[in-house]
Amino acid sequence: MQPIQTLQDFLSASGAQYRFFDLGRRVLKMDKSLFEKIEANQVPYPYPLQRHAWFGVLFWDPKNTHQHHIWFLKLPLDEQGFLSLAARDDFLRRALDQLGQAIISNQQDSPEQAEKPQKDRELKDNPWSYTPRQDKMATFHAKALVELKRPGSQYLTSILTYLNQPKQFAQWQHIGLQGIADLCARCNEPAISEPLIKHLPQLPREVMIPLLHGLENETINHDLSGAVVNCAKPDTEDNTTLAAAIRALSGSVNKQPQKQYIADTLSTYKTAPVSIEVLVAVSGRAWDSLADEGIALLFLEALATNDAGQEAFNQVLTDVLFIPTVGQCVRQAFRSTERSDALASAIGNFLSTVH
Repeated sequence: MQPIQTLQDFLSASGAQYRFFDLGRRVLKMDKSLFEKIEANQVPYPYPLQRHAWFGVLFWDPKNTHQHHIWFLKLPLDEQGFLSLAARDDFLRRALDQLGQAIISNQQDSPEQAEKPQKDRELKDNPWSYTPRQDKMATFHAKALVELKRPGSQYLTSILTYLNQPKQFAQWQHIGLQGIADLCARCNEPAISEPLIKHLPQLPREVMIPLLHGLENETINHDLSGAVVNCAKPDTEDNTTLAAAIRALSGSVNKQPQKQYIADTLSTYKTAPVSIEVLVAVSGRAWDSLADEGIALLFLEALATNDAGQEAFNQVLTDVLFIPTVGQCVRQAFRSTERSDALASAIGNFLSTVH
């Protein structure tokens, strides 16, 4: 057997099929080729949060998709955003000590053994494992069912029935988080996308906002993006719905409407401070829009006069600068000769705190 040096080595040795999902910002599937480069320290981790990589591993016996397993891992990143190989190696050592024989022997399991509950595949007291928030857990479970080509949970039928009965929209109390996650994970299926596009802007906030949050984890088409935009105008005073709409647009196939919506929203800083809730939606979920230098400068201008002050400016800017895909563009924007005095002052205060 080949020596086990990486997570992919470990999973491959079991004969399992497996997938990696980032859970730090949005819940996004990562290509195996990308994860291989991450483990080889060839590229920084693409979705850092609080200087860590937060990700889930789904793995299963290809002959029995009903017997699948999930690990949630939180591994530190170095100053350049690369995965800490020491932490990864420590996780592997512990996993091999605890689970190695059970995982590897799965290849020799008889059909009868494969059907039995496999508690020995689960992590126990591992310092690198963690429990995601309830909404992340629901989304991961929904995506796992799609990946395994299995039907949604029992809650999917309930919310789909609700969505097709607009006269009953006020009766939303039975709608649950898992049903919303299942609906969003299948939002490109015609039976789901059609009523969602038609009715999303008319839904009660109690249903609309969780749906918008769920859509942030999906690739949404042009028509659904249009429905999202209709949920909140950029100059609305309802910051929670506006932030949720920005989050939902983060996975839009057509990036132009997303960029325009975000630019229109950020431009309102000229008349009133932009809510930090809205700004964090941009940096935390729709960060790819900041690769546009014009939007990056607008974002910094709005952040400089945000409604939560200098401390919020420092925290959000620190986070954004650590994202490998947009950090450089944001650095270029805050050196812009077109920046305002307010932004120059905020940047000066920020730099005075950097050691």
